Amino acid sequence: MASSVNDFIAGYISGVAGLIIGSPLDVLKVRLQAQGSSPSVGRSIPQNKSTLSTMVQNEGIRSLFKGIASPIVGLAGLNSILFASYSATMRAFDVLSPVPGGAAKMAALGGEALQPLSHVFAAGFVAGIACFLVSTPTELVKCRAQVMAAKLDPNASAAALSESGSWKVAKDVVQRFGFRGLYQGGWVTILRDAPGYGVYFLSYEGLKRVLEVPPGDTSGINTWKLLFAGGMAGTLSWASIYPLDVIKTRLQTQPHLVETDVHRGGRLPITSPTARIPAATTGLLSKNHGEQRGLLVYQGSSSRQGHSQSPSSTPYKGMVDCALRSYRSEGMGVFMRGATPALLRAFPVNAVTFFVYELVMGELQKLE
Repeated sequence: MASSVNDFIAGYISGVAGLIIGSPLDVLKVRLQAQGSSPSVGRSIPQNKSTLSTMVQNEGIRSLFKGIASPIVGLAGLNSILFASYSATMRAFDVLSPVPGGAAKMAALGGEALQPLSHVFAAGFVAGIACFLVSTPTELVKCRAQVMAAKLDPNASAAALSESGSWKVAKDVVQRFGFRGLYQGGWVTILRDAPGYGVYFLSYEGLKRVLEVPPGDTSGINTWKLLFAGGMAGTLSWASIYPLDVIKTRLQTQPHLVETDVHRGGRLPITSPTARIPAATTGLLSKNHGEQRGLLVYQGSSSRQGHSQSPSSTPYKGMVDCALRSYRSEGMGVFMRGATPALLRAFPVNAVTFFVYELVMGELQKLE
């Protein structure tokens, strides 16, 4: 039990550290993913810099941290669940599939490091599934808060701008669509996270072994080895699942979902015409096979976020429909939109996340 608590605490602290470092590039990534094929959309490093500069000029420095309140509660908590689930699964493998050589060899070499890398991948896969209940609503709220901030009138009052904050977005989603609305894009989130976290932990543990980092040692040259292993793990993980992340963002930030209901008081000063708000007819857990899971049926909406939608602005029916329509409208390049800031962000964020995790775990074990 003590090990699980330590994993949870270290995971949360390391998650917060990574979020603060990576927030600016995460905001840029989400906005680029949600945009359509406008020529102004930044695809190169200079254009990404231009987009960041425009964000700061129009919305202030706070725009670089838009939507971070939700991740600090959700994604940092998710990091706790992730590391605790991963470590618990690895301990289960220790019991179900003992490593040849006995307990003495395990104690000498550090337990987890003795497990085959196939077990490491499987434990990461299980941890990704375990995170689903937290990761889907947290990602949804974060993405919508970031996209809504881009749609606001820069001259709006501070009070009006605050309406795009994480808590306001979460409340609005629940009011309009119920708690099921928080799980829009849930299936693609699972498909992204389970193999993605498998690659994540596999890369990290594999590199630690190649670099010969002693278990629990974060001092001296091992500091740089751990930072490198963590950074590469994050980069390889993101590269392996990035197209699914684009689909997830598009499903969660469709124009009719991001719009707020002007008939309830005009909650946000949107810069372009508003759309009617749909009524949620199905959810992630729908059992009606005649309906597409996650489909929100509505009429009269206009596409304002650049998504590849039909002239009637029909919502995406699901992840396959989103992928096909995006490809037909914008080509294969759409699945790598926003990849530059995502991959640039992945290295420092995950280098810090893994290193802080190792550091905190070491201190907690000393306290025991």
